[in-house]
Amino acid sequence: MEPLIQMNKFEIVDMPGMTTIAFLVEENEIEYKQGKSLLSLQKIDSIDSQEEGKMKKTFNVIKTDDEPQLIVLLTLTNTKAILSTGELTAEGFKTTESNIPLNYGTLFNQVGVEYKEVEYTPNMKRHFSIIDTQTGEEVKPVLYTDEVTGKVKGRCKILPNRPYIVLELGFED
Repeated sequence: MEPLIQMNKFEIVDMPGMTTIAFLVEENEIEYKQGKSLLSLQKIDSIDSQEEGKMKKTFNVIKTDDEPQLIVLLTLTNTKAILSTGELTAEGFKTTESNIPLNYGTLFNQVGVEYKEVEYTPNMKRHFSIIDTQTGEEVKPVLYTDEVTGKVKGRCKILPNRPYIVLELGFED
């Protein structure tokens, strides 16, 4: 009997001192035709297991159709961040040259706690992700409604003396 929910899965092995985070690039052509955003980033949770001193991460993504799913991988080490992209199909993950309009950069705040404000799309999707390089976790925005514009926005707390990586889907006008 075939499972009700079809999944595509891939595995990454992190060496000691490395942390890999994966994101699915979601496309929504129907919303794009309505003047909304075509792409958004969605972090993929992993199932982690230790194997011979290494961390094996298994990522599962719900299969939407027979088209390849675009994946962004961010691997953090003690001294650098490595960004790679690929496609996920029923046959597995394959690294590819990026055709994803992805920008990346860093945030570093030396003064005190700082808050970055970001807008959400009407369907509650984001074009960006902020990653704490010390914990390897995504900084989750606190949502609120802007009283002036009525739009849903998020406020990300940026701690002092801590580096962050920012991934953002860029669009050409």
